[in-house]
Amino acid sequence: MISNFGIETLFELKTGDFHATKELDKGTIPLISCGETNNGLVGFFGIPDEKRYSNTITVAYNGRPLTAKYHPYIFGAKDDVAVLLPINPLREETLIYIATLFDLQTWRYSYGRKCFKDKLKRLSIPLPVSSTGDIDENYIKNLLKVVRHYLPKKREIEPQTFRDLSLKFNNVHWEIFVITDLFNLNRGDFHAISNLEKGDISTVSRVSDNNGIVGYYSQPENAKIYQPPLITVSTVTGDAFVQIKEFIATDNVVICIPKESLRITTLFFIQAMINQAKWRYSYGRQCYKTKFAQTKIYLPIKEPNVLDEDFMEETITNTSYWDFVKEYLEH
Repeated sequence: MISNFGIETLFELKTGDFHATKELDKGTIPLISCGETNNGLVGFFGIPDEKRYSNTITVAYNGRPLTAKYHPYIFGAKDDVAVLLPINPLREETLIYIATLFDLQTWRYSYGRKCFKDKLKRLSIPLPVSSTGDIDENYIKNLLKVVRHYLPKKREIEPQTFRDLSLKFNNVHWEIFVITDLFNLNRGDFHAISNLEKGDISTVSRVSDNNGIVGYYSQPENAKIYQPPLITVSTVTGDAFVQIKEFIATDNVVICIPKESLRITTLFFIQAMINQAKWRYSYGRQCYKTKFAQTKIYLPIKEPNVLDEDFMEETITNTSYWDFVKEYLEH
């Protein structure tokens, strides 16, 4: 059975303690902000004991509002995130599960419609309950076992300093590219999924999860089957995904077709750079083809107008998810 739980029935909501890093001395404790990369890490500082947290969730007020991160380690927080302190002890699996439920609602918010503390208090989330009416944490634990291969390891959640990578980045030349320098942009071919027959072709729509795939259907009349690898972008959220098997797409998806042959690792790198700008879009400010065509991204170059695909490949193949992608591509 599923029941909705108000956020304040589960957590004490506290806004982070620091506005600017200049308030702090350098140290060893991670400081967490609303950023989406490296689990929200800003840097490492001397956080006072009374302003340290652990084994809990932060929720972004700013950037991409409502983005949630689970932190099993000791950390401090900036004032652009809420820190959710469990009123009663909750298992690690339950906190991870709750963080994903927040992320499923990020489409409701944007840079222009932020989710500050008062608004966050009014949210509720659906959770499985036991016969006693409590959260069924055993059910959640067993549910996460099914997807354990997709969950990050603890060492991957721990904030990383990336010292070696930083040195490499410092020696790389970057150039601004308009997205249409690299890609021809198509709009998907049909509107209503409800009119489709079930089939075996991946169908990409405007959603922000599951790589944009909403199901498997038969090819509708006059719709194209796109051949991978390509990038798709949701017009609603601006989320970019690399499609690595053939697909069809609804008309609320922008399909990025490379003008020249690009390595798949280059596509994943470009996807990441597009996603750095997705905070600009929301349901009320959708990322349609004409607007998306103006998107600018930084990319590493070997010489003017020549992408450094070697650097991008090295970067992508050293990420935590690459082994999963590589395994899929090899089958």
